[in-house]
Amino acid sequence: MRSSVVQAIQHVKIADEFMNDFIRSAPTTRGAIIFGQYSRKLRWILSDIITYPHFDDEVRKGIKVEIESDAFSVGAIKDLIPLLNPEQREMIESLIEDILKGKTIEVSIKDHIVDVNEMIEKN
Repeated sequence: MRSSVVQAIQHVKIADEFMNDFIRSAPTTRGAIIFGQYSRKLRWILSDIITYPHFDDEVRKGIKVEIESDAFSVGAIKDLIPLLNPEQREMIESLIEDILKGKTIEVSIKDHIVDVNEMIEKN
């Protein structure tokens, strides 16, 4: 259920972003006026979700964090995953599972690894 709520929030935010993109691209059109009205309604939906009286403060805080996040990041991640090889995808899956379990993750990125023994053999 949590995933459905998060996805619903992301979709409302993405819809609002596209509405506003249209408004920016054609600000003086009748469509911009209509999309402006739709955008206000979408923002009202997000505001109403936060103020829903049956959510406790922890849930409300989580919803606010989700609303303030980048709605396009999930899609960007989904677009990148197929570019990984199977072993890398398995590593990412394990990493995500560990993050969801609350484990602390340390990431070390190395641009280039030099094998000292290989260098000695070349010389």
